[in-house]
Amino acid sequence: MILEGILTTQSADDRMHVSPIGPHVDRSLETWVLKPFKSSTTFSNLHRSDRAVFHIVDDALLLVQAVLGICNTQDGSPAADYRPSVGWVLRGACRAIPLQIDQWDLSQERASANCRAGRCIEIRPFWGWNRAAHSLVELAVVWSRRDLVEQAFLDAEFERHRIVIQKTAGDRELQALALLERSLTDRSKA
Repeated sequence: MILEGILTTQSADDRMHVSPIGPHVDRSLETWVLKPFKSSTTFSNLHRSDRAVFHIVDDALLLVQAVLGICNTQDGSPAADYRPSVGWVLRGACRAIPLQIDQWDLSQERASANCRAGRCIEIRPFWGWNRAAHSLVELAVVWSRRDLVEQAFLDAEFERHRIVIQKTAGDRELQALALLERSLTDRSKA
């Protein structure tokens, strides 16, 4: 199955890179396969270091911020702590799972990295999801593929999910929707 979450990697100059990702996992979370595009920063960081931290989140705003590349605090510092033996751990996540890559397959456009999971770091209890959060996960996935789909499809998906989000959202979900809508508007103007 694919488990949606957020991956942090470290750049060559020691900065945090954040990306949404859906690794293939088994239900016991013992088998992990990451499939980044070889043209991505995530791949570059993973291939260089062979390690990352996967985050299980229940905050749709954090996921949308990861998709948009804005996972910093208001003062510009990363909303994460660096742990030398682990990597970058997002403060807003529920759990962080360090991953060590054991084997690469680079034969396809998307690389495949078999990983071994380290000891799970419990950050806070999992709060749960509501319908707005589920719709935001779907919109975040669609947005992350915006260069692979037609504008009409993007517009239709936003319209469909906007109804659910506006009916069932809390403040953080509405903030996430506003960020995505602003990005959609900016893209339409370009």
